[in-house]
Amino acid sequence: MKKLLGIVIILMCWNNSILADINLSCVMTNWNTNNDYDKDQFNFEYEELAPSHFSAIIEITSPGKVIGRLIGTSETGNMLSPYVGKIDDNKITMNHKTTKIDERGTDFTLDLISGRFEQESYILEYKYWWLQKTGICKAVE
Repeated sequence: MKKLLGIVIILMCWNNSILADINLSCVMTNWNTNNDYDKDQFNFEYEELAPSHFSAIIEITSPGKVIGRLIGTSETGNMLSPYVGKIDDNKITMNHKTTKIDERGTDFTLDLISGRFEQESYILEYKYWWLQKTGICKAVE
């Protein structure tokens, strides 16, 4: 009986997909604002930052689905988390809802080929972002 129970437990662990983690070290380099977020998508104010570091943990929960957690530092402050989204061959696209499930929230897009990321925050249901943070991420072992 113990042997049978042991085999069943081993089979359950063997067939159970283990969550894959992607650990990232990211540097935020630009802080862009759009003061006409309700009318104009081309009226931006670009501001370069001294590199601000933060970490990200992306968990692949099922084929094509991810959960992301951004971990701020003293340079970036508290970062929004968790993000929920999808992964494909080229990029990871995630979204974080701040207060309501039907709001636009904050989008986080990571290009898996170049490592560049964009984090775009939206106000209510406006069409264009009002705050964009950009930079680069590198994988960490």
